[in-house]
Amino acid sequence: MNRYFSLAHLFLALFCFSSCGKDSLIGKKEYDPTKELVLTTFQPSEGGARDKILLNGENFGTDPQKIKVYFNNARATVVSSSGNRIYAIVPRMPGANPKISVVVGNDSVVYDTNYTYHTQALVSTVTGNGIKSFTPGTLSEATVYGKYLELDREGNIFMSWRDGNTAGKSAATFGVARINEAENIVTPLIQSEATGRVLFANGLTVDRSTGVLTAAHESVQEVMFTFDPKEAWYPRQRNAKYSPSDYASIVVNDRYKNFITFSPWDGNLYTRFRDGKVARINPLTLEATIVHQGPYGSQYGQAINPAKPWELYITLHSNATPIEFRQGIMVLDLRDPNGTGGFKRLNAPGGSAFKDGPIRDALFNLPKDIKFDNDGNMFVADYGNHCIRMVSPDGVVTTVAGQPGTAGFKDGGPAESLFNQPWGVAVNELGHIYIADWSNARIRKLVIE
Repeated sequence: MNRYFSLAHLFLALFCFSSCGKDSLIGKKEYDPTKELVLTTFQPSEGGARDKILLNGENFGTDPQKIKVYFNNARATVVSSSGNRIYAIVPRMPGANPKISVVVGNDSVVYDTNYTYHTQALVSTVTGNGIKSFTPGTLSEATVYGKYLELDREGNIFMSWRDGNTAGKSAATFGVARINEAENIVTPLIQSEATGRVLFANGLTVDRSTGVLTAAHESVQEVMFTFDPKEAWYPRQRNAKYSPSDYASIVVNDRYKNFITFSPWDGNLYTRFRDGKVARINPLTLEATIVHQGPYGSQYGQAINPAKPWELYITLHSNATPIEFRQGIMVLDLRDPNGTGGFKRLNAPGGSAFKDGPIRDALFNLPKDIKFDNDGNMFVADYGNHCIRMVSPDGVVTTVAGQPGTAGFKDGGPAESLFNQPWGVAVNELGHIYIADWSNARIRKLVIE
């Protein structure tokens, strides 16, 4: 990355030396909507996220706020424009060999030549040392055996765990913990032993506008817990209020709800039961309504796409019925959950395999937790393939960390990092991905540029 960064600075210096003075003598050239927007060349021709780039052409105008530059669908930051030259910053993760387009007013033009984008990724360990139990403490001292993760806007990582009665403990423990890198701390918010568990938590969700964390009790139909940062995340039990008919409609032996997800689209929480019913819960009144009946099956993950917050994504277990829904990534349109096409599978049928490419052809091996960044990229903990996969907004699946089919533990770049059955993922406001590397009993961090 440094090599490309240096090249960009060199080009910038050369162009400013040779022509910036000329532009100041000629005068600034304003955008003229009666004339064509013309693109000629750009320099450098390759690089990575946050590198500088000069876009040459005609009729750009000089107001950077009126100029939009895209690398595929990823929007670049426009720093300045002389009218014939735009100075911009390359966005992160635009996709392979992106097309560069410039939009001014009603004009939109695309360069003939593609930009060569170099992805840089680095995996590091946040906390945990391989001991499969939960012990609070500093990041270097704590032990974690986390399954699912979530983040708030303040950089708090929330982890649910069940340590499986390991490391010589008298009983398995279950709980939710807070991890904070800046504070160098891992601390429980709620925990109990299996024989008297208060909360059996899997997936977690945060309303990022309020910071309130919510966890669904897996095996008690109406129970969920909230943790409000204004109350120092003190756990409070909340009971959803179903109508008698909705409550009775959920199959008694399938009242497991592994996940609950907040949607900023309508401000409601959504949860799904093993019998395939999806419920909408008002977090203020706790009124709950069944809004969809889908296929039977346990879940691995559930998430809302912030770029399209009416889309609820679900990964189904290998016990799903009918079989065409097994090990699949599904999407439910909450605007019309029972309408035609309201629930559909995105990836190819035939699990326990590996294949990148268009999502309609892609294959996963026990895909578990899923989360999105703010640009609509979906990250998948591909448990059985021991790697982290990404689904771009235009539906292309790539492997961003880990070696497909190879289990192990190693930090470093994408060509060397190793995971062992990654289970949970979460993404912060900067687009950094946190991973509950389950069989390695560690929380890892993936930074992609």
